[in-house]
Amino acid sequence: MELRGLDRAMVLASQAFTALIPLMILVGAVLPAGDSSVSDAVIRRFGLEGQAAVAVAAVFARPETGSVGLFSLLLLIVSGVSLTRRMQLMYVQAWRLPPLRGVRGSFNAAMGLTVLLVELALLYLVRTLVRDVPFDWAIQVPLSALAGVALWTTIPWLLMDRRLRWRRLLPGGVLMAVMAGIYGVVTTIYMPPLMTSYSLRFGLFGVTIALVGWLLAVCLILVSATIVAAELDRSPEPWAARLRELAEGRSGRVTIEG
Repeated sequence: MELRGLDRAMVLASQAFTALIPLMILVGAVLPAGDSSVSDAVIRRFGLEGQAAVAVAAVFARPETGSVGLFSLLLLIVSGVSLTRRMQLMYVQAWRLPPLRGVRGSFNAAMGLTVLLVELALLYLVRTLVRDVPFDWAIQVPLSALAGVALWTTIPWLLMDRRLRWRRLLPGGVLMAVMAGIYGVVTTIYMPPLMTSYSLRFGLFGVTIALVGWLLAVCLILVSATIVAAELDRSPEPWAARLRELAEGRSGRVTIEG
């Protein structure tokens, strides 16, 4: 309630949509003509077929005479940094740290955005490389889990200007990775019929409605994991203190008297 979690998740989702979706379109625009890597990645991620797959391909299609202007590129960068700035504010308030102001806060937000995009790109590249390997899921699942923990531990560490030790942030990274993994499985179940229904009823606009709803769920998970991790770090309960000791790599010392 103190962080207004639902409102914050809605703001993050809208900011993510205005930043990440155009960024994907921009990536598609700079790819060679006929390259549908962006739309193919979205279709595979959600397990889409039929009308839903056609609608997604149309949304992220590369224009025949499209070009990328400097102003468009700067606008996308500003939108992306605004997203990570909002994430930064969420982390700082959840962990009750003094706010970051001025150039330093913006620089950390830009660093966070860079790390976020690089790690997502590397994860996509690894999944692409192992896709044709027998039992590829046996490689993708642990890789995705490790990448998720690394991503969601590194991002708050950078955005909060490294004022907290990364080990204190590790439980939150693990929780976010686990919840995101579960939601990823749920996504493959409910998103295909949802996108098909929305695309049939609303056309291309229906695809954007479904994507906004998906982003809202992701942001709710992010806000929830952040709040739980911060409260766990402050909890005086013995089991929470023991968990913090394990995360910090400390162990209690036993003394024998007599």
